[in-house]
Amino acid sequence: MANLNDLVEFVGVADEFPCLEGEEDHWTQLSVAETLEIPEQKPDMEQIAKVVVEVELISQRVVKTPVSYCDNLAGNKLTGKKLILEGYLRQKVFYVADVPEQSLHVAHFKVPFSTFVVIPKTTSLYSKFRVDPYVEDIFIKMNNNREIFKNITLFLHVIPTDCQCC
Repeated sequence: MANLNDLVEFVGVADEFPCLEGEEDHWTQLSVAETLEIPEQKPDMEQIAKVVVEVELISQRVVKTPVSYCDNLAGNKLTGKKLILEGYLRQKVFYVADVPEQSLHVAHFKVPFSTFVVIPKTTSLYSKFRVDPYVEDIFIKMNNNREIFKNITLFLHVIPTDCQCC
């Protein structure tokens, strides 16, 4: 059975990823699942043709958090500091309209996300980081001719820039 995602072109998925080698490597992964509605002024969909995704980071801040002295079942340990990251997924969904001329249309979406990265306990609350976002995967499917389910898997690599840490 053919995978319907094989018929869709994806733009923005990373070809290469950073090599994570040491304790100074900080990162997180997240999935952003969403149900999107085709705007009212647009025609119904027959088929999705292409998805274009860009990650826009809009803010970062270091916050104090609890400290854990042992790993939890997932292997995580809290240091007392996290970097909070907020941004948007800017997306264009190109689709063939369900009309006799089968014209190509595009719907634009801007979806917010928020996540965190555990960082060293010695990090100053005023530290800044370079954040390199990577789109690992895009899954999309039509729920009906007006509604799309989409899931984007992100990898965010965080590199200290003016950090008094580590």
